[in-house]
Amino acid sequence: MTFHDTHLPHYQFREYHTITVRAKPERIYPMIRSFDFSGSKLIKILFMLRGLPAVMVRMEGVQKEKFVLLQEQMNTEIIIGLIGQFWKPDGNLKVFSPAEFATIDEPGHAKATWNFRLVPQADTTVVETETRIHCTDSEALRKFSRYWFLIRPFSGLIRREMLKAIKKSAER
Repeated sequence: MTFHDTHLPHYQFREYHTITVRAKPERIYPMIRSFDFSGSKLIKILFMLRGLPAVMVRMEGVQKEKFVLLQEQMNTEIIIGLIGQFWKPDGNLKVFSPAEFATIDEPGHAKATWNFRLVPQADTTVVETETRIHCTDSEALRKFSRYWFLIRPFSGLIRREMLKAIKKSAER
């Protein structure tokens, strides 16, 4: 069971990626919390194309951009949430508290969760990242479906690049 199962158990869209890292969770987790992904030109370009500020290439920056830390268990998992109309240029992002995330169900919006989860193995750690999106009504589902069709390949590319950067740094 992951934090997703608590915060967004029902969803219409999902993106999941994983990588195996030769390091312990205690080494990897702090990197996820404070990692600066700006070293990846690809990530910077993709964020810029989406119109997202450069500050978002750090987890702290992600949280400043209306992503809300929903739950965290040190060295195991972190999950953030976002509510908005992602298909709009400004995203029409909502401000909410972690406790409000589960109960907000405003029509015409989508709720998203994004986690990093660390699963220790014998001499390695599997680092997982999953994104889930739930649309609050059929109108939001229709609009998000078109948006997701265009953005999904790039969304997955960003996450795979993040995982590679974490692996490279942790294995140094």
